[in-house]
Amino acid sequence: MKKIIIALMMLASFQSVSSAQENKIVISNQWARPILVAGRPGGAYFKIENKGNTADKLMSVTSTASPRLEIHEHTMKDGVMKMSQVDYIEIGPGENVELKPGGYHIMIFDTATQYKDGDQIDLTLHFEKAGAITKTVNVTSTAPTSEN
Repeated sequence: MKKIIIALMMLASFQSVSSAQENKIVISNQWARPILVAGRPGGAYFKIENKGNTADKLMSVTSTASPRLEIHEHTMKDGVMKMSQVDYIEIGPGENVELKPGGYHIMIFDTATQYKDGDQIDLTLHFEKAGAITKTVNVTSTAPTSEN
């Protein structure tokens, strides 16, 4: 019985460490562009703030809206704008990264349905240290002006 209690206490401490780190990663200003034709790609955007003392990385994103989401980045090289997939986005301690058109963003591929203004899409952001954070993303044609 004593071993079971110790094991449960250890498990609870692991969960509180994970929750403490998750609370240090704050996601805001999330939105996605409409996907007017099912199967066509779309984009999602948000701001990541790291209020912790250690760096973390956004490693991947998943959603019930699509079987395939990728982290992408726009870069300018020799006067040509290019878009490419990246393995992760690092957010240093006390820093923030804004995913926005023309920069880092999430590509949403292979949707089975269309998404129009007013719809919502769930995104689960998978961080190296903070774990999974799920957010609801509003579909809108224009970027929101205030944080939500």
